[in-house]
Amino acid sequence: MRHHTLLAAIAVAMLSSTSGSASPAQAVVSGIYELDTARSDNAFKVIDSATATISDDKRPRVRMRLRKSIAVNRIRISTAGGRVGLAYDAKTPIVVWIGGDPITWKLIPELVYDVSVKADGETVALTFRGDDSERTSKYHSVGQDLVENTTIISPLLSTPIVYKQVFKKTS
Repeated sequence: MRHHTLLAAIAVAMLSSTSGSASPAQAVVSGIYELDTARSDNAFKVIDSATATISDDKRPRVRMRLRKSIAVNRIRISTAGGRVGLAYDAKTPIVVWIGGDPITWKLIPELVYDVSVKADGETVALTFRGDDSERTSKYHSVGQDLVENTTIISPLLSTPIVYKQVFKKTS
């Protein structure tokens, strides 16, 4: 619990910071963003379609796990000093070094991921590795928007799940 509290305090400090040295992820504009559903793919429908061929006994659990992992309406992102800080809605913030070792992040007790981040030009890519899936979300700024392109792979899926979401900057 002490580790979780310390991590949260560091994340809050980093996420509230707008200054910092230049980093490879500087092109991603730090800020708070809200999902623009009109310009985004419906990720839930994409997941439902991709999991339609999974056996009836496994489908509900797989859908639940995938849906919980992507259910996001608000993102707070910050890049500073070679680190990326990310908070989805009111979930535990993620702070990870670009190109560094993965950190363990618990979305809920049943969903624990190793999270790593890479920067490539104007794109920041977070990879979430779990027990039965891997999700890579690539973020880049377009004007005042934050665009997320996500790919989810799993041995339970016949093809990867791919969707795009657009978030409008609120502050």
